[in-house]
Amino acid sequence: MREPKVSIVIPVYNGADFMREAINSALNQSYKNCEVIVVNDGSKDNTEEVALSYGSKIRYFSKENGGVSTALNLGIENMEGQYFSYLPHDDILHPDKIRMQMEAILHSGDEMSIVWSGWNFYFQESGKRQPFSFPLWLLKENVTKGVYPLFFGLLNTVSVLLHREYFKKVGRFDPVLRTSQDYDMWFRAFKSHQTIYIEKELVDYRIHEKQGTQDDPEYTKNCIELAMKMMEQISQDDILYSFGSQYAFYCQLTEYYREMAWEECFRYAGERWMEIPEPKDAGLQREELKRYLYQLGNSHDIILYGAGRNGKRLFKDLENRGIHILAWCDSDIRKQGKNIDGRPCLAPEQIRDIRCLTVVTTDEPEQLTRVLTEQGHQHVAGYKEIADVLYHTLPIKESILGEG
Repeated sequence: MREPKVSIVIPVYNGADFMREAINSALNQSYKNCEVIVVNDGSKDNTEEVALSYGSKIRYFSKENGGVSTALNLGIENMEGQYFSYLPHDDILHPDKIRMQMEAILHSGDEMSIVWSGWNFYFQESGKRQPFSFPLWLLKENVTKGVYPLFFGLLNTVSVLLHREYFKKVGRFDPVLRTSQDYDMWFRAFKSHQTIYIEKELVDYRIHEKQGTQDDPEYTKNCIELAMKMMEQISQDDILYSFGSQYAFYCQLTEYYREMAWEECFRYAGERWMEIPEPKDAGLQREELKRYLYQLGNSHDIILYGAGRNGKRLFKDLENRGIHILAWCDSDIRKQGKNIDGRPCLAPEQIRDIRCLTVVTTDEPEQLTRVLTEQGHQHVAGYKEIADVLYHTLPIKESILGEG
């Protein structure tokens, strides 16, 4: 039985600087039944010359400039494959991307399964690649539940593979949207679907100064508009499927939009959250969290080691769940002796004899946790160790909304 064909559609606008790498990555897939469609969206550079140099290895289309959605839609109109993969002209597919995703779809037994994967930031200037990692506050069991990952920006659009029938069911890319057309498309397609997530980086997402998201002042505005649109259009069934309850939905979004400083979204989600009564077991959850942390440290006192981005996020998240923080600790002498968010910041040697739970907040806490234990700190835990219990505990509503 012949493998289903996959169409990799590459829209290009003035992309001659990077498009060879994108096209080559599509042609070099270990899954062989692929076609590569390049759509020139009215480029003014030598995009056409680069594309035509590939001859029959690709299928080439040219049109007047109309935006990436129109280029993608032209590719969709002409695709021969059963499955669709979107590749911007400046990004790169890993060689096994399509093969691993098609294997996942075929293994699922449902040809309409939607699959996506991990990805790397690829920094053009330095040549370095950095894997994207899910934030610690994420409820991982929800990642593959419908639209959940879209609300928190977890999904890289280049990693998606889905059946062409979705374009008949929910429509194509919206030509009106110039920077958020991909998430709008996936929002329509992902609704009420259990997706498949492959926990491996299969895409390099290039970061460079010519990137549309880097030089378009409308980008953040468009993201906020789309977030509002998704909140307004999501059905009750999709809320229950992806988040479990209306309360959890508006709670998580209020916290997220507060952190993003998207005021309109924060206000909208917060107002609706305020209208919903707190679940009866919320208080019990917070008491259980306290018992867990106090038993972990054999004390009611907690010190956060690391007053950086992670630490400040953790500080708020603990305080918003009724957990008092005694102090900070940081090896940076510039922070020592200062008050941070109303708590003193101590040097490492000052906390060694304090009976407390020390929570290490660095990105990779394992090594530092081990060092502190070897130095005589009796109760040390990493941020990752407590995250699962912490983020399955509902915060105090007034604490979150009061910060807005």
